[in-house]
Amino acid sequence: MLRRYKRFLVDARLEDNSRVTLHCANTGAMHGCLFPGYPLYFSISNNPKRKLPGSVELVETANGDLICVNTVRANHVVKEALAAGAIAPFSGQVFKSELKIPDESGRFDFGNEDVYIEVKSVTYLRDGVGVFPDAKSERASKHVRALQRCVERGKRAALLFCVAHTGIERVSIAADIDPVYNEAVSQAMATGVEIFAYRCDITPSQLQLTQPIPFLDSASTAF
Repeated sequence: MLRRYKRFLVDARLEDNSRVTLHCANTGAMHGCLFPGYPLYFSISNNPKRKLPGSVELVETANGDLICVNTVRANHVVKEALAAGAIAPFSGQVFKSELKIPDESGRFDFGNEDVYIEVKSVTYLRDGVGVFPDAKSERASKHVRALQRCVERGKRAALLFCVAHTGIERVSIAADIDPVYNEAVSQAMATGVEIFAYRCDITPSQLQLTQPIPFLDSASTAF
């Protein structure tokens, strides 16, 4: 990896020493993910309408950890895990993708008549803890408040952190980065919104949601 610029572009050097410009689907700050010299893996699309056929998928850190920086993948692996019954709190249920938020604008990532789930991808490892978000996000706060309103209307609602970094073993909220989001999550938890964190097994050829890891309330996590 050589550099990231204009938010969606990454320049990389190939093994034959040629250079390539890749699309980067991650709109976040990507703290701890992209540094010059980090090896990366990318996919190639056969879509002739794409200006850049290559997309950044994984980055390998100096410690050898793999990070899936393509945030689109988070919903894909969660969808597969839900369908396979691999997420214990939701096993035995059928979910639809992009379900409309009841009586509001916007959509949740997954849901059915009784349960609503919003997925967030965690890639930022800081002081031994995976944190979200890595930049202020009004959209993320909006979704959390919508989950809370669903619980207040008698439905079940959950925030699911998809941990796409092999070095992360616990997750918390980055209250210093986005205090508004932190407050929204705290209020949602107090209302009954469920919080789960599941990590992924990551290889250059596979990404799979595998096991739950602890979620730490930001009040118990100091940075």
